[in-house]
Amino acid sequence: MPHLNIDIRDSQPADLGALQKLVNSLYLEDWRPGMVHIPEIQATFRELQRHPEKGRLLSFVCADKVVGYCILINFWSNEYSGDIIEVDEIFVDKSNRGSGIGSQLFDWLEKESGSNVVGFSLQVTPSNVRARSLYEKLGFSLSPNNHFIKLLK
Repeated sequence: MPHLNIDIRDSQPADLGALQKLVNSLYLEDWRPGMVHIPEIQATFRELQRHPEKGRLLSFVCADKVVGYCILINFWSNEYSGDIIEVDEIFVDKSNRGSGIGSQLFDWLEKESGSNVVGFSLQVTPSNVRARSLYEKLGFSLSPNNHFIKLLK
């Protein structure tokens, strides 16, 4: 597939319908035991609008169509002595995968990130071989630690 030139921008209210369809697709493709529902992207949009210091919701736009999205969450890491940007979710519609959007995103992030940003973090399901390969190509490596989570709700 040829390299697709996209516009990476902060999501707008008009994007929310298209974004919800993409969220639905992500959660249906990546469904696993323990997942209880498909989240409403509007809640994330509102939270990040009210508290922009927490992160950003990005839309990937090509020819005026939203073809993907990314949720970025910021946090300070004592271990790495700087800000880490957690890529909470990234998704590109099936028809645009393999067109360079992921690579463009991380190039864009490196240019857009402030001087306090020391790295990026993300999680990927073990079965998503294609995404794992991309992230390794982009310089990501497995963390030496295991990721644990305790959900309260």
